Amino acid sequence: MKNKLVRILLSIMVVAFSVLPIRVAKADGKTLGDYKKEVSALEAKANRNKRLSIEAQNSINAKRQAIVAANNTIENNERKVEESKEKVTESEDQIKVKTEELKKVITIYQYTGSSTESIYIDYLFDAESISDMIERQAVMEQIINYTDKQLKDLEKLIEDNKQLQVQLAQDNINLENSIEANEKEVDKLEAYVATLASIGMDYDEELKALKNQVVLYERAGCKDGDSIDDCYYNKGGNSASFSRPLNSGKVTQAWGHNGHAGMDLGGNVPGTPVYAPANGTVAHTAYHQSCGGNIVYIHHQVGGRAYTSEFGHLRSYAVSPGQKVTKGQIIGYVGGDSSTWYYDKCTSGTHLHYSIAYGYYLGAGANGYKSWSTFKSNTKATAESSITGIKNVYGWKWSGR
Repeated sequence: MKNKLVRILLSIMVVAFSVLPIRVAKADGKTLGDYKKEVSALEAKANRNKRLSIEAQNSINAKRQAIVAANNTIENNERKVEESKEKVTESEDQIKVKTEELKKVITIYQYTGSSTESIYIDYLFDAESISDMIERQAVMEQIINYTDKQLKDLEKLIEDNKQLQVQLAQDNINLENSIEANEKEVDKLEAYVATLASIGMDYDEELKALKNQVVLYERAGCKDGDSIDDCYYNKGGNSASFSRPLNSGKVTQAWGHNGHAGMDLGGNVPGTPVYAPANGTVAHTAYHQSCGGNIVYIHHQVGGRAYTSEFGHLRSYAVSPGQKVTKGQIIGYVGGDSSTWYYDKCTSGTHLHYSIAYGYYLGAGANGYKSWSTFKSNTKATAESSITGIKNVYGWKWSGR
């Protein structure tokens, strides 16, 4: 009877536990101390990447200079080849003239005595004495020897210039090969620099934001051993849903189009107010970025989930890092117009670049991350109209937040 009662009680317990909701305890995020170490490591990596990038850029500059020098040398060699060809032609013409002259002298020397050479025969036989004739004959021999030497010198000059042309042609082949090798090396080095940039080298602003986050956590009372979720994020206001950031507008570029990690919202004049779509804390404000201009990032908890909102191409912003904002509060003003083009190179007209990303970009804790590529991937939340209240469709319009 006792055993039967135990079995009945166990059955009741099993049924009871099977219908009761099971709440999985969420593990606390990293501590402030952990975050500081990560930021410090990222800074060290960024500094290392800068040094490596400078070294690589110096090498790129040197190789580009070598390419320029090689091209100049090739051009100079081609000029020398043309000059050499002209010298060969001139020498060949001189050889023809000298050969004819030598023939005439030899004819005279051999006393063949044609009428055209009578002047030279007269010169020989007009000698006043035997010794004078012998002297004149010696002069003739010197003329023959000199002319013969000139012919040989000209032939050597022709041969030297032809050899020079061959050598210059080979030099140019070697130079062209060196140019090709240097160009390939430059491509590799530029790709290497781009790789360094992708992990922090060009992200000084991002590193600045991460350091500022440490300050914000500390100002909120977080200690190195505290969980950032407990001492910071879980103390913020939660919103039930997002509202739209503009009173009205239209989608001029949808999320995901050509890799676009956000949604472009047009249909407003410059200076139109931009509103916080939910309660949150300003994570970072970036000033005069070359692609994005003035940008605001806000961390939110909406429906119990962590998000980061991004607002780009602002004419100006009205908030600062660490500031608590409420849903509907003005956080900045629409820009992207021609007045911002001198610093913002990624816009050609008035609009707001808007995105919602899962998690806390630039933040810490269980939902925080630092990678831009992760943020870009997480902006897929922007495409969910159930989150943004905006259809991810080009040309879609709305009125009312």
